[in-house]
Amino acid sequence: MSTAARTPTKYPKAGFVPRSGLPNCRSIIAPASEGWTEPALFEWELRGEAWTDEHPHSEYNYVIDGQLFVEAGGVTVEAGAGEVVHVPPGAIGKYWAPVYARMLAIYGPSDGGASRKLGYEKLKTA
Repeated sequence: MSTAARTPTKYPKAGFVPRSGLPNCRSIIAPASEGWTEPALFEWELRGEAWTDEHPHSEYNYVIDGQLFVEAGGVTVEAGAGEVVHVPPGAIGKYWAPVYARMLAIYGPSDGGASRKLGYEKLKTA
């Protein structure tokens, strides 16, 4: 016996949405505005950019390619391809790639509280 809750769900690939003055991002599994118990998934690209935000949910960034730096709570870590960085709920996180980083971001679960976007900047490259 098969039920919808026990069958696979395919999420089609979507392209990056152009956003002036913001890093490339595409939603893979979008979060529900009222909260969610399953992970929300996004793909991010940073190209000589930095992004700062605060969110009420856990965030895991799996680095697919490049070099990612993350600062939260006064601690900075560097991650390369195949590594994961966790930022706990309520923390202000700054994410940057001096040259390039592509990440799979995993968010949640969440009670539906809004994330706060706190900053964006293009980094000066040598």
